[in-house]
Amino acid sequence: MHPFRIPSLRGRSLSPRLRSLTALALTVVALGTVGCDSEEPSKPPPVTPARDAGVDAGPGEGTDSGVTQGDGGTVDPTDAGVDAGVTTSFRISTVPELTARFDPKTATSVLVDVLREPPFTAGVSLSVEGLPPHVRTVQPLPVIIPETENSTPLGFYPDEFAAYGRFPLTLVGLGGGDRVEFPFTLDIQPGRAALDSAFGTGGVAMPALGLTSVRINAVAAQSDGKWVLVGSTGSTGLRDVLVARLLPDGSPDTSFGSQGVVVTDVCAGDDYVDAVTVLSDGRILVAGGALAGTNTCSGTKYQSVLLARYTSTGAPDTTFGGTGVRTFQLSTGSSTLHAVTVDTNGRIVGAGTVQNGNLDLLVIRLLPTGEQDTTFSGDGVASANPGQEDDGLCVVAESDGKIMVAGTTSGNFNKVALERFNADGTRDRSFNYFTDLRSVEITPRTLHRLADGRWLLGGRAVYSDGSMKAALARVTATGSEDTSFNGTGYTYFTTAFIGGKDAVVGTGLLPDGTLAVATWSQDDSGASGLGVVHVSADGATVLRSHRTELPGDEKPTAAVLDSAGFLRVAGTQIPEGQTEAVPFVTRFHPY
Repeated sequence: MHPFRIPSLRGRSLSPRLRSLTALALTVVALGTVGCDSEEPSKPPPVTPARDAGVDAGPGEGTDSGVTQGDGGTVDPTDAGVDAGVTTSFRISTVPELTARFDPKTATSVLVDVLREPPFTAGVSLSVEGLPPHVRTVQPLPVIIPETENSTPLGFYPDEFAAYGRFPLTLVGLGGGDRVEFPFTLDIQPGRAALDSAFGTGGVAMPALGLTSVRINAVAAQSDGKWVLVGSTGSTGLRDVLVARLLPDGSPDTSFGSQGVVVTDVCAGDDYVDAVTVLSDGRILVAGGALAGTNTCSGTKYQSVLLARYTSTGAPDTTFGGTGVRTFQLSTGSSTLHAVTVDTNGRIVGAGTVQNGNLDLLVIRLLPTGEQDTTFSGDGVASANPGQEDDGLCVVAESDGKIMVAGTTSGNFNKVALERFNADGTRDRSFNYFTDLRSVEITPRTLHRLADGRWLLGGRAVYSDGSMKAALARVTATGSEDTSFNGTGYTYFTTAFIGGKDAVVGTGLLPDGTLAVATWSQDDSGASGLGVVHVSADGATVLRSHRTELPGDEKPTAAVLDSAGFLRVAGTQIPEGQTEAVPFVTRFHPY
């Protein structure tokens, strides 16, 4: 874990005429490369926090912290800090209430005033009692207010696991043999893009699915706030399809399948799914691969394309191919799907790879009933071979019936494949992506079509020296590198310290055109974390970057931006003291 350090703040003396001023606006100072402002999100109910977290304030390098000043009105120091009728050698005062929220670069400060009564002129020791877990002061306590000073700023820093709510604190001053107290309320509220500590336990839910060797490969958010996780369970070679649905709070939805879980064994072989989409009526469509024949478990079986559809209660949807499961053996080699979506006509579109001698990029289109759509390439199957080893990893169905696929290929210098197919399954020759970028190899993880027809990819970039960064790329509607995006069409970043690695696991487009990115982050020791990054619309600036470390060893694998603006992240985690990975989900507040 990497503790976030905020430097101590120097005191500032005030003239006696200004001693009653109890709120001093302090400028937020961030010595890193980016700035960060704040918004006023709504306050969720309080919850008890559970754990600490490391914090990295910027991409690749640490940054110093600024301090914002709370505005709580003024307090008459002649009436504060002592009981009525009690004579003390000094009094203390500040604002009665301060609002603070987690921000990786800033703390929130108040000005504490000291009014000494003659003949007392010595220093005063200031401390705070009642600090809740995961909230600390910027300055080490006690803070000494020397005899030459009449006030000091006192900064509060809630980390991302701090519970929300109003906490009564007591400022305690010691001096001249007297103890003086001042009651004070600290109101902890959610920060922008901060971990939602009111979710689950301390911001993390670990649903008990009752399964072994669980892998989470994709996540979807339903319109009612529920989560859908898909992947596999069981050892490699004997995996079964896993579909789980969680309630909005991250606990298993017992109205779905068996205690929130559906496990499908297709042909007693190796089965898994890599992609999911939730239909408007609540049915769930998944895609992946299975050791099977074409819609049969008889005869010689090869790795085949798998699609399955479930009702909103988790039962097989028998309107889909009669059994709810469709398999397609497309060659005597392997074939599989990594992405799936539904077009405006309800047709199912999947992308992946098929072995036709070499590996080719694969697109398949089915009718809503699960039958191959013969209006697409004659049999519902199309492929492209821009290189020797090609794989489709992301797919978008456009409103005009065209299909865009992003993936990898040996036929491009940076290994990125971008292929568009017409509605009839032929290649769209009006779109051509090619680059002479040779410094990195990029593997796409996400694909978005922008409103103006340009395309945005997110993934990981691997350099020749083995280093790895999160990557974003933008291309024009015709396939050219979009040089208005960070000057080159590409931007790269990490959330760990120098020597760390990041890979994109999810991206979301925010209403103002900026980008929310979730990453799997590893520091230079190999310890895993979860990166959350906010990137400007033009790709030139990392507006905010933060790395969260959960207890144990976590591996985030999928993320999605939901309709409420929360960035939802799912993956697996090996809890402290255990060896078996279990699923986890978490979410981050809107930007």
